[in-house]
Amino acid sequence: MMDISTLEQYFPQVNKPLIFNKYTFTILFQQNENTFLINLKIKQQDTKKEHLIKFRFGIGKDKPQKDASHKTDEPHFEIDIYKREKESFSATIYFTFRDSEDEKMLEYAKGTIVLIDKIIKQFIKHEKLDATIMGKIIYDEAVMEELSQFEPTLINALYDCYKNSDLIVREGNKRIVVKTPHNFRKYLGIDAGINDLNPLFLPLLKKIEKKE
Repeated sequence: MMDISTLEQYFPQVNKPLIFNKYTFTILFQQNENTFLINLKIKQQDTKKEHLIKFRFGIGKDKPQKDASHKTDEPHFEIDIYKREKESFSATIYFTFRDSEDEKMLEYAKGTIVLIDKIIKQFIKHEKLDATIMGKIIYDEAVMEELSQFEPTLINALYDCYKNSDLIVREGNKRIVVKTPHNFRKYLGIDAGINDLNPLFLPLLKKIEKKE
């Protein structure tokens, strides 16, 4: 089992909610004998207005779960989205990796931290938050300098999940295997209105469209 504790050095604080304006950012690191988790959670304070967004984004391996939409005890990349505007949208997205060797999974974890960095950076800019909070959530310069080489490795692995029908969306009681660019857009990007995921969505969509 790989050791993810060395990756905590890229974050000032882990497993503690950080509140800035109306948003809460949480970096989750958890590891047991056979499970692990690296997650970014962003949650907007619910003001009971029409607009509300929260999402969870990261990599992990869980205990087996009965009647799950995917193989929870296999290493996977997971996104949990909730958006409330005029029409609500809620979905959980799973990319299940077939190559689960420790060395590869550590590379995917490093690539995940790069995407987490880019998503936080974009979110701060889009929501017009104070740019100085970036350094209170993640050490951007160190991540970009030391880990950016692993982002393409992760994107390639996520593309393989799509190509091998290992990209699953759970929307309510529906389980959808995402096998077309149309469904990819619908659940992961522009059509879903989740622009916060563009650091993942855009390079992966570009790769999908180039190959098809």
